[in-house]
Amino acid sequence: MRPAFLRRLTGNDALAGIAAGLAVAVITAIWSVATRFAVTTSLPPHDVTLIRFSVAAFFLWPVFLGSLRRYRQTRPAALLLMLGGAGVPFMWTAATGLTCAPVTHIATLMIVMMPIFVTLISWLVFRETLAGRQLAGVATVVAGVVLISGSSLFLNRQAGEWVGDLMFLGASCLFATFTVTQRRSGLTPWQATALVNVGSTILFLPVHLALPNSGIPNASLQELAIQALAQGIGMALLGLYFYTVAVGRLGAQRAAIFLALVPPFSTVLGMVFLDEQPSAIALGGIVLVMVGVFAVVFCARQNGNGMVESALQRRHG
Repeated sequence: MRPAFLRRLTGNDALAGIAAGLAVAVITAIWSVATRFAVTTSLPPHDVTLIRFSVAAFFLWPVFLGSLRRYRQTRPAALLLMLGGAGVPFMWTAATGLTCAPVTHIATLMIVMMPIFVTLISWLVFRETLAGRQLAGVATVVAGVVLISGSSLFLNRQAGEWVGDLMFLGASCLFATFTVTQRRSGLTPWQATALVNVGSTILFLPVHLALPNSGIPNASLQELAIQALAQGIGMALLGLYFYTVAVGRLGAQRAAIFLALVPPFSTVLGMVFLDEQPSAIALGGIVLVMVGVFAVVFCARQNGNGMVESALQRRHG
């Protein structure tokens, strides 16, 4: 029997969704630093991609097998969109971008732009309406992004970084596709997580074996263990699961907006572990991002089709 505090947490859509969203932000900030370190040292993007999915697939294999009937009942197009949106195309694109652009760029152009792409996909494809205060919150997040990393993105750009920036935007659009599709697929968080990780491993392993210049045989056990924890356990397993929980409890748009907390969390990690001191302008941007997050989470209104339902008013029966 679950403790009382766990029953209260999981019995309340709002609290469970917010807790899951915060967990995703912390895990993603750690993942971005670990990935940047890996792809700029001894592990190329295709190695990091394989580690990310194969480690999680080891744990999720029983869930995948037990969900085969449910997968067969899901539209093939939805399965493909989820595999592409959060699977190998997403991870390989993001990791390749980190070979030529820094962590601050991925935290802003990939992570923070996800809610923008989610909003656009929901509006253009599914014709969903958005509350005015939601749009104001998204606009506030964008303003914060400009303050946090505008100078590094536009005024102090090194040669080749724009390539990584484009890859981050592409990866952001891919994951936004996963966000909206998973919400409408009817799959549970564990089923969606198992599909992405096991399916990606099955499809990508033969490709990886055919690719040259793998750094896995020469990498130290410590480095492989760190990447297994950050990629396979943290991001691919816990991160994706918590993200689908947030989507299920809060809706796609408000779940995606929690990723706007990644730049502030990354800044704090940089201050503590890397002795990186943010400027006053960056701190102002962090405040704007926080305000935008809370505006979307707490001020969203229920729309006509129920996609952006008010999770703050819902309870499990």
